[in-house]
Amino acid sequence: LFCEDVDGDLRDDFVEKCQQVRILHNVRDPAIGLPLTYTQFESLGLETLVHRLVSRHSHQLALKICEAAGLSQQKQRVLEHWACARIRSLAGTEDAAVLGRQIIQKLAICPGMSFGKIAGTAYDCGMKDLATMVLDQEPKANDQVSLLLEMFQDDRALKKAVESRDADLIYEVLLHIKSRLPHEGGGGIKLGSGHSEPQDPQEKKFYSLLRKCPVVLHHLVAYYENTGLDPADKAGRQSIEGLKKVYYELKMEPQAGRIKVVESYMKMDWKQRLRMLEIAKDLFKNDPYVAAATGAQVRLLQIQRKCEADYRSKFVDLSVNATLAKLIRLGHTDRAARIRKEFAVPEKRFWHIQVQTLAEEQDWNGLSTLAASRRAPPIGYEPFIEACVANDSTPEAVKYISKLALPNEKMEWLCSIQCFGEAAEVAKDEKNVDALRYISRCAKGKPVVKRRIDAMIRELGG
Repeated sequence: LFCEDVDGDLRDDFVEKCQQVRILHNVRDPAIGLPLTYTQFESLGLETLVHRLVSRHSHQLALKICEAAGLSQQKQRVLEHWACARIRSLAGTEDAAVLGRQIIQKLAICPGMSFGKIAGTAYDCGMKDLATMVLDQEPKANDQVSLLLEMFQDDRALKKAVESRDADLIYEVLLHIKSRLPHEGGGGIKLGSGHSEPQDPQEKKFYSLLRKCPVVLHHLVAYYENTGLDPADKAGRQSIEGLKKVYYELKMEPQAGRIKVVESYMKMDWKQRLRMLEIAKDLFKNDPYVAAATGAQVRLLQIQRKCEADYRSKFVDLSVNATLAKLIRLGHTDRAARIRKEFAVPEKRFWHIQVQTLAEEQDWNGLSTLAASRRAPPIGYEPFIEACVANDSTPEAVKYISKLALPNEKMEWLCSIQCFGEAAEVAKDEKNVDALRYISRCAKGKPVVKRRIDAMIRELGG
């Protein structure tokens, strides 16, 4: 009103000076006891003055100064100090719920303010209920969860971590809780005779949390799997042990069976491996397909051990196909045929295995005998040709090419292995001049053969 005709900057300066005079007047009050001069006030600054007022527990005046001067950061510190001081002064004498409501109501004037230090003070003063009540107002999930873990409120910390949808925070809580558990070796679990309950109270509480919260269980399993399940690696073995314990305690039998299969291949002794696979088969009782596959693996391992004893050669850890191929290579085709029937290996697959193995062994007589054992092999003659070509035996390949039904296929195969003369003979028999011209072009690197083909073309009137 009195500064309407005054320049804007001067007017603002006048308002600021008036505010400073009011502050000095208030701090000089005998109840406060800070008789500052203006020079001292300027030297201190507002933030230092607020800090001194807070140290003297003059929170109300400090709060009013912060509001007047727009010191939002200092305002939060004033309220935080006031709340902590009030908790310390009333600890054990005031009802936690009443005190909590007073503090929350007072601090509502600062939205987004951190309640972590206040909750920590309440916990240190033995007021756990008040600490939990105040901590519910904490806007930062990380701070909230960290203090809850310090207060040993694991289930509440886990709940808050899940609500935050922060995977890293969930992992942090899980690993913190797990670090408090006794050594997890899984040694006390009686496999195949039921599942033992964890005896330690902390273990019981941990597995109870996992049962109640599938999201947490999913994250724990993902953590173990991401660490790796390689039996050759120490971290992988620890992950296998951890997963095994979780699955057994939560009675997740199919998952426990899968871990048992992985674990069985950590054992070099085949008898131990057989025993573990039998246990896995029992755990798969509600999944007939997987149970049957595990049973088949047990039978295969037994057969392989018998083959090792009979032929003094390694069979264990080979697949069914590799086992059949090895028996054929050793000349025991009849035994391979019996194993093929036991494991229901398709006939065509067995023929492919025989053809490929005999060709790799350069057993051309055996391959010829196999081809002649049927009027028409169930896989046709092309696999025979491919196997001969792959093993650098063109003459053998030509024998099986001659057995192909279609002339065009014969010519294509003969050209692909550069048997242009034989291909030309097929084309001549079919009186196919166009095919002869194509073969002639392909044979330009072989002048003698090319002249003979050109003669055939002229003979056919081409």
